[in-house]
Amino acid sequence: MSNIPDLFRPEDFKLSEPPPPVLYKYMVADRVADVLDGGMVRFTHLLDTNDSFEVRKTFRRFAGPKFIELMKGAALAAITPAYIDQHIQQKLDEAGLNIPVAHVREMLKEQSGMSIEEFMRSQMGGFINMFASGLDSIKSPEEFLTEMGSILLCFSLSERYDIPAMWAHYGGNHTGLVVAFDTNHPWFKDDKSPAESKLQKIKYLDGQNDELFDDLQAAFSSKATDWAYEREWRVNCAMKQIEKTVDLGADTINLRSFPPGAVTTVIVGAKASDETVNRVRYVLKRKYPHAKLQRTTPQRMTGTFVLEDI
Repeated sequence: MSNIPDLFRPEDFKLSEPPPPVLYKYMVADRVADVLDGGMVRFTHLLDTNDSFEVRKTFRRFAGPKFIELMKGAALAAITPAYIDQHIQQKLDEAGLNIPVAHVREMLKEQSGMSIEEFMRSQMGGFINMFASGLDSIKSPEEFLTEMGSILLCFSLSERYDIPAMWAHYGGNHTGLVVAFDTNHPWFKDDKSPAESKLQKIKYLDGQNDELFDDLQAAFSSKATDWAYEREWRVNCAMKQIEKTVDLGADTINLRSFPPGAVTTVIVGAKASDETVNRVRYVLKRKYPHAKLQRTTPQRMTGTFVLEDI
């Protein structure tokens, strides 16, 4: 079953392409103290993001033709001749029978008219079809997705630092800043497989897929096309990985620390105040001496941004 992801650990899914070398986090100027100086970022439950339809029905059913084929392929790949011989020998040993495995295979073939492998293949299809037909009755897609949205938390970044709408919505209308993160830093890597990234690319689509396995990434890491301008990537986690929780009454903030070495650059907006620039510069000197400080300036006539070191 190695080619079927673990549906009970969606935070560990590895369904997207490798991330770009750098990803960016937009924030308002007030976050300098919390994020840069405090060294912690917020992870938000999917049910609590600013997208009203973050958790939505992205697929109509769990099991369809693709799921059944994946199950059959995984099962048949696991049931090798060596695997079967091992289990026949184990049963013979338990029964205290000194009979060659080859003789047992021959007897079974005479009885059924086919090899053990052929017999198991003939039975496997019916069993998997029966199993698949009952999946949606155990838990509906709506229940599953809502439950996942309540337990899964995410930290969101963007592919680009120069998206005007992002500066307007998340960067304090150019008075805030963008923190650039090195996606090759171990903080973004899988603990068990250091060569693999934990970052997941968000897909943008409207509507639904027929079944879960039509597109697993769309099922678990997607938003409506209205949000495509964000060019979002995420790190997911479960509550057990949260290091600090701040209770604000109407809201709860869940925080995880990040290593200073993961930050490569801090980019202040074109309208950032001198106070903000000086606060960022002071924090960088103390905690991120390797990181650059830059300012971005929009060029109205070309629709581009210019970066300069400051």
